[in-house]
Amino acid sequence: MGAPSLINWPKTRPANSSALSSASIPAGATTPITPAGMLALLNAELLAGLVLGQLIKEGAPMILGSLPAYFNMQGKGSFYDPKSYLVNLATAKMMNYYQLPHAGTSGSGVGWGADLITSGHQWMNHLVSCCGNAGLVPFVGDTLGSMVFSPDIIVYADDIIQQARRFWQGFVLNDATVAMDDIAEFGPGGHFLLSDLTLNEVRSAYHQSEIFENLTFDSWQEKGCPQAEDYLKRHTQKLLSECQPPADHDDLVARGEAFIDSLQQNSV
Repeated sequence: MGAPSLINWPKTRPANSSALSSASIPAGATTPITPAGMLALLNAELLAGLVLGQLIKEGAPMILGSLPAYFNMQGKGSFYDPKSYLVNLATAKMMNYYQLPHAGTSGSGVGWGADLITSGHQWMNHLVSCCGNAGLVPFVGDTLGSMVFSPDIIVYADDIIQQARRFWQGFVLNDATVAMDDIAEFGPGGHFLLSDLTLNEVRSAYHQSEIFENLTFDSWQEKGCPQAEDYLKRHTQKLLSECQPPADHDDLVARGEAFIDSLQQNSV
């Protein structure tokens, strides 16, 4: 939400609703190209949006959103980079210092669909976000410069976020988990397949994807050398086919259309 939307906020937003004041800043175009310069200007813009919002509607709940990226000097548009994800993490740290709600980047928008390019950005964004102070992660699922929406990316991002959260949680280090008794009983030269600890922990010891199988080379060949993208597409289609609209679906659609109409009328 930029300044014009904030100004129309009292007219268009229901009572007690929150506003997301988001600053999208392609470095090299609307901010200095250095990460430090990007962070300084982004921090100033977010705080300015907070002040403007409170002047318009004092006491209103607000979320400050940051979308640091780099400007594409050759093809226009913007794109994410490891340094821009670092700026996103630093911005979240600043907002946490101010004790303000924060919304960061989603890792989406880059790539040509649910492909290798998108996969790398999804992993970096969500892993960094889980390990830092990032709050809301909106806009997950868009691609091709945010001009196209991909349900496959939504489903894949969920799988990545589950794994990123496991990484962030770390692991317990104590006498029970070190399992010296098991080591003394079964090793060296033994195995831990029938250990009580193995039998008790095997279902939760590691991430088990709902999308992909853990295939060996032989089992992969036996299945006809499937592609991971096909697994993802089938799982996404299955979820869509099983998804049922909520009981208030028609009411939500009607309210959404009325809201869009109100925005169009206020912009005239």
